[in-house]
Amino acid sequence: MWRKWRYLLPVLVFALGFGLARLDAGLYRQPIAQVTAVRVSHTAPQKDNLGNNDRLTTQKVSARLLNTARRGELIHFTNVYSYSGAMDSRLSQGSQVFVSRTSGGYQLHDRKRDGVIIGLFGFAVALLILVMRRRFVLSAVSILANVGLLLVALHVEIQNHQTLAWWLFTGLAVLFTAVTTVLVVGFNRQAAVAGLATIGATAAGVALGYLIFTLTGYKNLHLESVKYVTQAPQLLFYVQIIIGALGAVFDECTDITAAVSELAAGGAARFRAGMAIGRNIMGPLIAVLFMIFIADTFTESVLWLRNGNSISQTVIWVMGLGFAQSLVSAFGIVLAVPLTAALAAWAAPKEVVA
Repeated sequence: MWRKWRYLLPVLVFALGFGLARLDAGLYRQPIAQVTAVRVSHTAPQKDNLGNNDRLTTQKVSARLLNTARRGELIHFTNVYSYSGAMDSRLSQGSQVFVSRTSGGYQLHDRKRDGVIIGLFGFAVALLILVMRRRFVLSAVSILANVGLLLVALHVEIQNHQTLAWWLFTGLAVLFTAVTTVLVVGFNRQAAVAGLATIGATAAGVALGYLIFTLTGYKNLHLESVKYVTQAPQLLFYVQIIIGALGAVFDECTDITAAVSELAAGGAARFRAGMAIGRNIMGPLIAVLFMIFIADTFTESVLWLRNGNSISQTVIWVMGLGFAQSLVSAFGIVLAVPLTAALAAWAAPKEVVA
């Protein structure tokens, strides 16, 4: 019976997390109120100088405080929201919101969204436990360890004002690989092969990209765009490539290593098998990584196009960096295939050979 209904567990966990978040107002210091009544008082069209049309609606809201010493008190405030919903949202009866006390009463601060966040987090964890079972614990520890390393690296980087940034984040990539490999693969020969191949292929891919961009003078790569407004935009650009490509390269290297290590064949046959496996998986990995980089620029691209910029200008200034990052990451994914196949064939236990 459990096997038949177990995949409903994530749904139940989501419902439980969402429901508990509706009752956690007492854990917050900032006043939280639940909307009891809403009345639309005014609606007006809005048009900017670029011809973008929107509509602003004013709501008169009544709500009841859920926490603080004034818990249970009925308050009133105004909410103005746009049809586009870019920086605001429509309130309805039952909505929970953060408010702040002013001299004239209360003012809306933001919507309370922790219910959806907690529910989705619980849904994801429950689903991963069902799918991964015992391996979930090691994967979770790996994620937490990597998050901790990242926080430490960011703290050190800020304290040193970017003087050690390149070496710091390069070392962070090595630590990410080592920690993830040991916790996910184990402390064995396969982990050593996968880790070395991941670091080697990522470094080779980034070095090749750096050489190409330097020789071409970074033509049509606008690192001065808003996204990279910092003291070292070039450094930030390459760090993003390293961290972004590391996961895909690691996934590819572990798959090839695990498959090649189990083959009962000679070194040459193992190498050919590793190359064949790599050819089959590197295409989807490159496509996924490309979509991730482009998706990161999609919303900004729509904004540029909606504000009258040409497609070519939008691609060059907004999506161009995503294309470049995808290209460099693809170098690492492609180079990982022969490197991993060679290392795995060489390091595989000789006693397996038939």
